[in-house]
Amino acid sequence: MHEMDNAQTRKKARPGATEGDWWRFSMYEIRDGCICPSEGAKLEWYDPWPDFQNTRGQTIGQAPDGSQPGYQSLMKLVAQLEYLPGPGQTRYPDCLTQKSQTLIVEWCRQNGLLGVLLSRWEAIRVAPQEGRTDRWSQKRYSCGFGQVVQVQTMTGDVNHRPATVLIHELNDLTLVEESPGKTWSRFFPSVEFSKRDSFAYPQPYTVEFCRLYGEPLFDFCNAATLLVGAMSHLGFKQPEVKGDQKLAREQANDTINLLRRPVASTTELEEDGSLKPHRVSPSLIASFADMFVEDLLFGRTIVQCSCCGTLFVSSNYQAHYCSVLCRLREQKRRLRAQMKQAKALRAQGQSLRQIASTVGQPREIVKGWLESAKAESRIK
Repeated sequence: MHEMDNAQTRKKARPGATEGDWWRFSMYEIRDGCICPSEGAKLEWYDPWPDFQNTRGQTIGQAPDGSQPGYQSLMKLVAQLEYLPGPGQTRYPDCLTQKSQTLIVEWCRQNGLLGVLLSRWEAIRVAPQEGRTDRWSQKRYSCGFGQVVQVQTMTGDVNHRPATVLIHELNDLTLVEESPGKTWSRFFPSVEFSKRDSFAYPQPYTVEFCRLYGEPLFDFCNAATLLVGAMSHLGFKQPEVKGDQKLAREQANDTINLLRRPVASTTELEEDGSLKPHRVSPSLIASFADMFVEDLLFGRTIVQCSCCGTLFVSSNYQAHYCSVLCRLREQKRRLRAQMKQAKALRAQGQSLRQIASTVGQPREIVKGWLESAKAESRIK
């Protein structure tokens, strides 16, 4: 026989008086193919939503961060990842260049991990643990809303009850019951292989959980690619899709909805008794998916920078550049091309008026170019 206490719904225990909705460490490293906090790294909670709201209505280049939402940095990261060629390069981290691994570690230092496991779990019943008085107990953690976890503690004759996990894929809600050693343990690289099913995994979102949690490169890269791919299909005004474009957009929409499904809108009671709306999310990847949808409804779209090729978000239908620097760089590039073309046309015997019309510049400017070129040729 066993006894079970009343179900208790508990919020995560945050360090100190922080109020953030996601965590990050001051340093990360890739260890045995897994992104983990470095030894001695400082844990910090932060809220990605205020920064996201601050990007609304601002012009590219006016804000220090370029007025870009947090998920834009993930789009940029995915575009920068380089995979090594060859049939033998199929395992992480060997399939990624060292530069790509460095970029991933730096991105996690600024944003934290994506929280892939926390977007997939529904419940975990950890292995029974023996207490000081030879009394066995077993905990079951269930996913509530946002980062609220329901805790059940069973005591008594529970030492023979195996640990189990209820889990689903990121883009599929079909629940599977399995042992922690199959999927759950992959996200806890410090747990010994022989103890994958017997380890007392900590309650999600607690400090202990955050310090033990790591994200396999395989899961991190696949999740990032899944989200960015879906955003690209939906975010471009005229997406370049091979095959059935409507079907691709429907599938992308389903993926986004599945990823943002756990995000909840709640209220918090202020000291004066008033209610304050609050967005709660179980993972960073869920927050990013929800932010993206809000941006689409706000009228923002994904644009590819005409200069560097970076994907960025803008509500300006005439936007072409991700930053002022890229705009100036492209202007200089275009100007140099026009100057070169003007010199070539002059060498062909065309008149000043013809050249100015062809390159689209005033005759006075073209004349100055040609005179400077003539002077340089004399010096040489």
